[in-house]
Amino acid sequence: MNNNTYKINGEIKLEKIDQANRNVQNSKNPVPTFDVNMRVDNHTRNAILALARATADKRTASEMVSILAENFLAKMTPQSLEVYQDFLDMLEQKDKLKYKLKNK
Repeated sequence: MNNNTYKINGEIKLEKIDQANRNVQNSKNPVPTFDVNMRVDNHTRNAILALARATADKRTASEMVSILAENFLAKMTPQSLEVYQDFLDMLEQKDKLKYKLKNK
């Protein structure tokens, strides 16, 4: 197993979330990566920006959200991870279809 995957209870493998791995490069139909807006309240935004700037690497807000998601995923049960993966697959498929329609 490489540094880009998690192995949970010997069964489920999840790709770590980061900019370099969001697009499945070896796939025939990769999911495009594009910027989106996500509405959060000002306190949540401030907390994310403060965390990002407090790190030694001076991360972006997007990177910090990815790190927080990775940490949350690492603590989920295998059953919850399966549900998560189903939702993620559905949303990625939606993005792929939306991108195809927009770029016809």
